[in-house]
Parts: sequence; structure tokens; C-alpha cells
Amino acid sequence: MRFFQYFCLGICLSFAAHTSAYAQNTTEQTVSSFFQSLNPIATGAIPSQMPTPTRSLTPMLMLAKSSWNQLSPATQALVSPWLLRPTNGIAINIQNTTIIPFTLAQESTWDSTYFTFHYTTTGANAATLNFVQQLAVEADKVWAKEIGTMAYNAPPSDGSLGGSGKYDIYLLDTGSAGVYGYVTSDASTASGPYPAGRFSHMVIDNDFAGFPQVPNDAAKVTLAHEFFHSIQYGYDPTEFRAFLESSATWMEDKVYPTIKDNLQYIGEAYIDNNHNGQYDAGETWSDHNGNGVRESGSQDYPELPVDAFGRSPNGLEQYGRFMWIRYLSDKFGDPLIKTILTNTGITAGNNTYPAIDAALQTQGSSLAAAFHEWGIWNTDIQLYQNGIDYPITWVDNLVSTGINISNDSATVLQQLGGKQPHLSTVYQRVQNPTGTFTFTSPSAALLSVMTQTTLGGAYTTTNIPLTAGQGSWTAPTGTAMATFVISNTSATDNAMTWKLSDGVTPAMPTLTPTGPVYSDASGTISGNTGSTATIISSSNGGCLTSTPSSTNILWLWLLWVPSLLFVSNKTRKPNKCLHPQRIS
Repeated sequence: MRFFQYFCLGICLSFAAHTSAYAQNTTEQTVSSFFQSLNPIATGAIPSQMPTPTRSLTPMLMLAKSSWNQLSPATQALVSPWLLRPTNGIAINIQNTTIIPFTLAQESTWDSTYFTFHYTTTGANAATLNFVQQLAVEADKVWAKEIGTMAYNAPPSDGSLGGSGKYDIYLLDTGSAGVYGYVTSDASTASGPYPAGRFSHMVIDNDFAGFPQVPNDAAKVTLAHEFFHSIQYGYDPTEFRAFLESSATWMEDKVYPTIKDNLQYIGEAYIDNNHNGQYDAGETWSDHNGNGVRESGSQDYPELPVDAFGRSPNGLEQYGRFMWIRYLSDKFGDPLIKTILTNTGITAGNNTYPAIDAALQTQGSSLAAAFHEWGIWNTDIQLYQNGIDYPITWVDNLVSTGINISNDSATVLQQLGGKQPHLSTVYQRVQNPTGTFTFTSPSAALLSVMTQTTLGGAYTTTNIPLTAGQGSWTAPTGTAMATFVISNTSATDNAMTWKLSDGVTPAMPTLTPTGPVYSDASGTISGNTGSTATIISSSNGGCLTSTPSSTNILWLWLLWVPSLLFVSNKTRKPNKCLHPQRIS
């Protein structure tokens, strides 16, 4: 079985309008740099030197299309082939591979109840009629589930552009470039009932051979995922791309619950033998792909915003955030997701968060309350319907009893430095807590504490009310472990500050680091000498390749905030550690 660098081409306009620190480049710079790295022929670069794209292609296509007049002629030339239907015969260049679409003269078609499949029987793009017919059966099942059972609007019709009013799916040898498929649009104006809606078409691989999954399974989840993107086009393709990708990945579960392909994005579940909320070398994990390495995923990056896109080392957190959508559907029911999508469509432009909040208000909740509760579910994963498949979220620190954990007195115990980006969660864990703990934050924070009377036992969750940004909690006698769940519920504040301190013991003096703050590749415990604190932190599956030296720790600390741009520099996690990427 050959392994690809494979990518998910999601649907949504890039959040260039987003006011957070993510939006740094102009549209021209963003689109040009992406497509230059995607197209080695255009740049004249040696293929082996081309960087691997870390963002989905379709959002960049949507950004380019909606901002066409802002792009230079050279950038427009890079993008143009991707916007056209494959039957135009114009070559598409991606990384080291050139995909040459077939012409209308070479085209064969097959109609199912709802779709027209366009394929050829010759050349690199060749597909067999039998395979096309199998795809047609599955595609109709997908339509029946997503449009029939779940009652989403059908994608707007393109009229006769594909030869009929049915939805068009084109088969190309996208697998030669490691691409399962993508959805794009050649619409010039809005279509459908919503102001930003567009008709679209889908392009998928011609045989699904060589991917990690067996061809039938790869084809099924691709159809479920991509067709939900097609549906999203009809509502509003300008929403946060992370939301559109995570909801499409969630849809894979709803249509094909036994395939579980989306588990590759969240990190592999493990047995937390030492109860520190982190994977440590030697602990047993579910090795999905049999490569002998415990791979990271979105559950290892709770400190990244929920709308982060390609910001983790493996660049896949936007797909793993399907657990956010899964929480919403498990807690409030599947129709809530449709309500959210409908809310986004009613108003043109990116209004993802108001749409989610409005939908949750009808359920007696809100975006802030639901987001915080999601952080609780990510620790107490049995709350999910499929919780047995999910790893617990990553806990930043485990500290022993009697330690003041204020971030201004023992900075090594609070690795985010008190700067927490929008819609993100941080976890602090204290073993055998005693006394009263005080939390202070001037921002839109929500705080809960999850307690266990026995390590690994059932959780009891207590919400800690905050008055003027301050609240306190007294540890009940016999508490074996307390996990503080700290959520920044603001959709815009990227510098939330907070302080969590032990109000019983005196403040611990600032320490001069004499050893690495972070663990080494073997997962051994390391930290400052001379401290009574026990800091447990490990690498992720033995994939860590480097550890900062002790002499650099203070510099790392000082440089942390300006270097953040919401990618954690914690060496606890691997950098693309044998984890494939996917465009779909």
C-alpha cells in the first residue's frame, strides 16, 4: 500500500476578513503564495524542493474567485485551471504531478437518480463502468441521507452546464497527487434561495486505489464529505472554513458510522496510566494505521482556537474539530447543525458565530456556554456517543499538592503564559488538592473544575461562577484529582489573561530554570530543580525531535507571545510525525 501526502479540499471562503492575528497577508499574497507552492511548473522550482501545502485547496479557490479583481494576472493564471470543469482538457498542476483532464470527445457519462458521473475509459484518468456504477449507488445513498433524512437543501442546479440538471461528479486521477477529491464552482452569480449560495460540481479520484483505506471505504466517506460541501455551497460558502470542514467531516460519521475514517484527525486514543492527561511513551494506544507511532491530532491542541485552520504541526485540526460538531449534535440533536447552516445562509458574508449562537439560544444555551461544556466533554469523553473511540484532550500541567500555581510566581507551571486565544480551552490539573483556589480573569472566561475521588474514576463537574472576573473553589476532602477547565469564550479576544492560584499556601518565588521545562523525546520528566512542584509533561508518542536547552528557556518564555500566532511551541507534540495530510 503506498502512502500519500493527501489533503481535504473543503469548501469555504478563507477567513481573510477575520480580524484575528491569523489574517496577516493581503489576498494577493495569500493566494499567490499558496498556488505557487502548489504549482511547481508555474514557479519553475524543482519539485523535490516544493513545500507541502498545509491548507485546503477549495477555500483558496473560493477566496480567489470571490476576490478575482484583486489578483494579479499572474495569480489569476495560476488559479484558473482549478475553476474549470475537467472536460475542458486544460492541465492542472499540483506538487510534482500534472493532471490532464479529458475532453468532451473522450467523455462517457452515467446517470444515477440524482447525479451525472463524467468519466473516461482511456488514459491515466480511466475508470471502469462497473466502478462508476458502484459510485452511483453510494452517491444516491448519500443524497438520500443528507437531503432526504436530514432535510438539507439540495445543491442549486447548474442547469444544463453538465449536460443535465443533475449534480455533476467528474472522475480524474487525482489520486496520483494524493487527492481524494474536491468541490468547486464555475458559477458567476448567486443561485439558490440564499444571497451567497452557488451551484457547484465535484471532482473525485477515478479508482481510489493506493490510499490507506480500501477503495470502497475511501470512496464512500469521500462522497459523504464532499457532497456536504456541495450542500454548503448552496447556503453560504463564505463562512469559517474550519466550521465547514469540521461539519463535513462530521457528516462522514452520520452517513457511514462504521468506517470511522475521521478518527485519523483527532489523535489516537490511549490508556492514561499515570492520569496526567497526556500521552506518555509506554502507554497503550489504538494504532489505527499500524505504523507503531502514537500520532497526534486535534485533541492534542485544545489551546488552538476552534476555527484554527492548519495551525497545528500536522495541519489537520480543522478536520478533527468535527468533535465540536459532534458535541453539538450529540447534545442538542442533528437538526441543530441544519439550523446553524440555515442561519449562515440567511445573511451573506461570514456570520458563523452569530449563526451558532442564535441556533443554541433556541435550545436554552449559547455559543459561550456550549463551547465551555464542549471542553468538559473533551476530558470526560464517555459523554460522547462514540466516546470510546476518542482520546482525552491534552492537559497542560499536572502539579502536586501545596503549590501556588499563579502564572506570575511559577511561570513554568502555566505554559501559555496567561495569553489564551479566542474560543480555546486550557486545562490545569492538580493532584490531591487542598484549600481554596482562586481564579482571576478580566476577559470572557468560563471556569469549571472536574474532580475525581479516585484516579481514573468518575468525574464530578462544578461550574465556578465568576464575579467581576474572579471566583474561588475549595477542594472537598478526599479529592484525588482536580482538573480546571479554562475557556476563552470570546470569538475575537486573542489575548485573554488569567491567573489560577492556591489561596492557602504562600506564593512560591520565581525560579531560575536549571533544566528543560519540557520533556525530552523519551518521555522522561524534567523541570526546574529546587522546586517542590511536580511537573509531568511528556512527548507525544516518542516523535519529538528536539528539546530546548535549559539556557534557552527564559528566552523561549519571553518570545512566546509574539511567536504564538496561535501555534503552540510546546515540544510535547510531533511535527507531522508520520501523519498524512488530506485534501477533501
